[in-house]
Parts: sequence; structure tokens; C-alpha cells
Amino acid sequence: MRFDHLAYKEPDDLVFGFAKYPLRYGLGLTVGDGKVVPEVKYLLKPGLERSPETFIEEYKKTTVSIMERAANLGFYDVQLETEFVEPMTVNPKLGALVIEAQKTIMDDYHKKFGIRTALRATIADVRRFGEGLRAGNHFELMMRSFEEAARAGADLLSIESRGGQEVFSYSIIRNDLLGILFSLGILAPRDVRFLWSEIVKVSGNAIPAGDTACALANSAMVLADGLVARKIPHVLAAVIRAMSAVRTLACYEEGAKGPGKDCAYENVIVKTITGYPMSMEGKTSAFAHSSLVGNISATVCDLWSNETIAVDDTFGGKTSAIIFEMLGYDTLLMNTSIRSGREKILRDMLVESDRYRDPQALILAPDSAFMIAKKIIAERGDYWRCLEAALEAVKIIEDNMDRLALPDAEKRQLHLIKNFFENAPDEDRLIEESIKRYKDKVRDFKPSNYEL
Repeated sequence: MRFDHLAYKEPDDLVFGFAKYPLRYGLGLTVGDGKVVPEVKYLLKPGLERSPETFIEEYKKTTVSIMERAANLGFYDVQLETEFVEPMTVNPKLGALVIEAQKTIMDDYHKKFGIRTALRATIADVRRFGEGLRAGNHFELMMRSFEEAARAGADLLSIESRGGQEVFSYSIIRNDLLGILFSLGILAPRDVRFLWSEIVKVSGNAIPAGDTACALANSAMVLADGLVARKIPHVLAAVIRAMSAVRTLACYEEGAKGPGKDCAYENVIVKTITGYPMSMEGKTSAFAHSSLVGNISATVCDLWSNETIAVDDTFGGKTSAIIFEMLGYDTLLMNTSIRSGREKILRDMLVESDRYRDPQALILAPDSAFMIAKKIIAERGDYWRCLEAALEAVKIIEDNMDRLALPDAEKRQLHLIKNFFENAPDEDRLIEESIKRYKDKVRDFKPSNYEL
């Protein structure tokens, strides 16, 4: 399947809480049908996994903390996301026991208080580049974790896949545009397509939900940092975000159905194309990382998330419950605007609060996402899609240069980026040049991982 048209007629049709293709799953939960649902993420402190009994018990306490807060405050819709740490993924039975324990508690609160709830299991990408991305012990354990999580009661299956990361990580710190294009336009989409064709096969009763360019575009966003500490150019991070939509879109073309995973900020573009519900994160991700897109990322969300927070005890209770309460009040505001017919007013305020603060935010505005999405679906091949997304992102930044107030160094970098992508080699030549260039320079890069 290849998406060849947009799900929406115009950018104004994009708004939080509404997806073209709503979903119903879990314990009475619906998403994308006219409301925004909080999705809370958490991670236990390292070391607890050494005792399986203690590990499972802590996940139980974490789940109770969220469900108790939901019942106590009257937030009757909540999705939980359990991100598997590596010990859970390489021990599929342990991961399954955690999921089973959580779902038992969630079912209890659903029956007692009518809380509509569901659980997303995000399996860790534990594959070793040197061992192979398409076979080997770690690949097999990862796939078994998907299967066992689904059997244990996970409602959604997701992953933050890392294909292309080895070349991308080498290239991003060297401002190597060839390597960035190779990793995002060739390697990452190939890996996503292979991986998701396999995930769909083992998903069972769970919904194969979605992937994220966390290892790629989010790495660029974090390196770009803020207005003072710029480790890489912000215009480069913005262009990379647009390009990353191609590899994330690929999982839906292989059978994923949404809701998309929160840390895929490119989901604004992906939703424009697919019409599937999307989870997003923003200001409440500050416990995990800082960004310049804290408000604008909420504009088209169907679930509103927090990135990962370490579970700990504080004056206000467990951090998992506290961050859920924050998410709950954010979604309460969004849902109140929907009920009053003013959701587009709130959406536009969220957009304008961030749009011109940084090119990374500008790219995520619904009208910008719409233009990038149109360029993507006009091409069939992932490489050309990626290239067109990059060029459109450059154009959007150029057209808004006066409002962005970019430093001169950023303007010079944008000129270099534009010149490179306008003169980029064709796909076959890029592959040939890149294999020669990175096979020896990047230790973990093995063309066979991508059938090259």
C-alpha cells in the first residue's frame, strides 16, 4: 500500500481530537472521535529488573497510581504506555507478565469506576547492527516480545526503530548532508518497511500502532537545543524533521493503523496523509528533554502524552500520577474547547505561540505540514519523497525568514542545505557513493542490513 492522496482537503481541517479514521480498542476507549485522551508514559529506575517479583510489583504500583488518580479526579479516559526496557525485551516472558499484571488492574478500575482505558506496549529495539537487523538472536527476541505482549493483553504495539541510526549519528555531528540523506532517504525507510511487515504478522489481537523517528529526528532536535546552546543548526533539525515523516509513514503503508506514537513529532505530517489518530507530546516532555515546540505539537493530537518520566515518590505522590494529572488538565481544556465549538481558536493560539520562535516549530504548523505532505504523496519512492520533503521544508523556512529572525549562521547553513538538496544525486548514485563512503568510516554500517 502506498498513500497517494491526503486524508484532508485543507489545513484547516486538521485539529486536535478529530481523526479521519477513529479507533476503538481496549476497555471501551475511543480515540480520534471528537476528544483528546491523555496517554501517560513512565519508566522504572534501573536495577529493579534484577528481581522479577519486585519489578512486576513496581509496575503494579505505577499502574494503580495512575488509575487511582484518574478515578479520584474524574478523568474517565486514559491510555497507559509501557516502554519496554532492554531486560523486558530480551526476556519476553517478563515483559508479558508486566503487561498481564497491568491489564488486570486496569480492568478492575474499568469495572469499578467506568474508566475507559487501554495499554500500549512499546518494545525496545534491541537489535545489534553488527549482528544483523533482519535476523539473529536479538531480532528474534524482539519479535517474540511483540507476540508475547499481544497475547498478554497489550492493546497497541509500537517501537522506536533505529534503522539508519548508525550512519545518521556519524553524519549529524559532522554536518554531513550526504550521510543524513542516505540514512533518512534510503536506510531508515527500508528498515521500517521490513520491520513493520514482520510486526503486523505477529500482532495477534493487538493493533500494530506506529513507529517514531526518535533515534533520528529527535536526536537532531535535542542536539539543536535552545536559542543559546546551538550544537547543530536549527534549520537542519527542522529539515530533518520533515524528511523523517517519510520513514515514519512507511510503517502505516506496511499495515500499522495508529494511533501513532507520541515522540514522533513528524506525526503532524503523517496524520495529514493517513487520517489516522496520532499521539503527540510537547510541554509535558520537559521531564525527559527540552524543546522549542511545547505548544504547537498539540494542535492535531488525538492523544496527549508526556514522553518518559522516571517513577519516583514525591510530595504529590508518584511521578506517574502527577504527570498524568497534568496531561488530564491539558486534555480537559482541549475537550472543553471542542464541546464549545472553539477548538480551532485554541488550535490557532497553540500554533501562533510557537510558530515563529524556531524553524522546527514552523515545520509543525498544520499549514506547513500540509504542504510537506503534498510533496511526499506526489512521489512513490521513499528516496524522492524524502528529497521533496527536505526541499519543501527549506522553501517554507525561506518564505518566513523575516518572521523567524534567524542568526546569520543559520541563514548561511540554510543556503548550504538548499544547494545540496537541489543538486542531490539520483537514488542509485547516492547508494553507490554512500556505501563506498561509510562502509569503512562507520563501524556498524553493514549494507546487508538493508539489502544493499
